[in-house]
Amino acid sequence: MLSRKRITLADLDVRDIKIKAQEDVLAATLLTQDRERTRIARELHDEISAKLNVISLNASLLNDKTLEHQDRELLLARIQTATRKTLENTRRLAHDLLPPVLEKFGLCQAITEFVDSIHNGQLLITYTCDWDEETLTTEDQLHTYRIVQELFNNSIKYSEATQIELSLITAVNRRMTYRDNGIGFQETGSVGLGTSNINSRVFILGGIMTLETSINNGVFYIFDFQTNAPMTYD
Repeated sequence: MLSRKRITLADLDVRDIKIKAQEDVLAATLLTQDRERTRIARELHDEISAKLNVISLNASLLNDKTLEHQDRELLLARIQTATRKTLENTRRLAHDLLPPVLEKFGLCQAITEFVDSIHNGQLLITYTCDWDEETLTTEDQLHTYRIVQELFNNSIKYSEATQIELSLITAVNRRMTYRDNGIGFQETGSVGLGTSNINSRVFILGGIMTLETSINNGVFYIFDFQTNAPMTYD
């Protein structure tokens, strides 16, 4: 009886730990979403709304019949500049929400474009992708794309890496691996916002993440996702 009770208590402890881990990931997911909404709202207010107000103000000044030709041309130039910048900011914001290349051509091509945009002489990037994007929802692809962005962002900002390898392959399951030759870190250290964002998206996709890293030994991530079920959880 005592042995059975001990086993039951141990099982409860394991269950509590798993529940706590899921709660932490869900909390991080909600925090990530709130920060994203706040950023978008700030962009809309500070960049787009402010410039639209400038356009509206200058357009109303054009109604002044006493305006000199030179002043009218100056107002038109200001309107054109503000309009152009507003369009640029709108496109950038739309791209952040859903990259057009991902929507039109799929995940693999979107990552190719992203990798090309950051490729330089100091960073050697090897990238392969054979995932069948037709079996993935747009949301699945976007979450995976954001994970890739976060991984590269961490390597470029913090790891001092000179080589990065990214592979998306399909065997029994969908697998994504990511490796860099940077300075690495202690896994027992505090989890940063970037890693928290990655964990949140992996959880949403119903995946499993494995990380191998240590000081001066780079990082090696393995992400596994089932192929016989939708990646995104309800």
